[in-house]
Amino acid sequence: MVSMGDLVSIASQIEANGHVFYSDLAQIQQNPELKEFFTRLAEQERIHQQIFETLAEKTKQSISISNWIEDEVSGYLKSFAQVSIFPTMEKAKQDLTPRQAFEIAINVEKDSIIFYSELLKYAGDERRTIEIIINEEKKHLIDLLKVNHEQFG
Repeated sequence: MVSMGDLVSIASQIEANGHVFYSDLAQIQQNPELKEFFTRLAEQERIHQQIFETLAEKTKQSISISNWIEDEVSGYLKSFAQVSIFPTMEKAKQDLTPRQAFEIAINVEKDSIIFYSELLKYAGDERRTIEIIINEEKKHLIDLLKVNHEQFG
């Protein structure tokens, strides 16, 4: 069995990688508006990371049985992060066109929403915090889709 704190730590790592991901995308942008857009997303991911770090610490201190998750579920969630989210972020280190950057960012946000939605099913006291993060990730996705459409049609 794996603790909720362990999975929240993975969520924290997703957000830390998201910060680097969006910072890298900001650095390669020639368009000042896109540079500012990705910089703003990077900062929001850093804030999410801090929220999950605090949540991980709280869950480590809790001894509630609801904070323990079956190995099968935790294995699925860990694999999803390692196979889907993290490798996608690694692609940002390549030379990308702005359109490719948006495609990758959109997929990362979608996958993050899926991960956090699955995590939510097993949350106890953490539920409200995770719901807030999911809603913020949905806002990122909407912003990405909107700016992508404005930029590339």
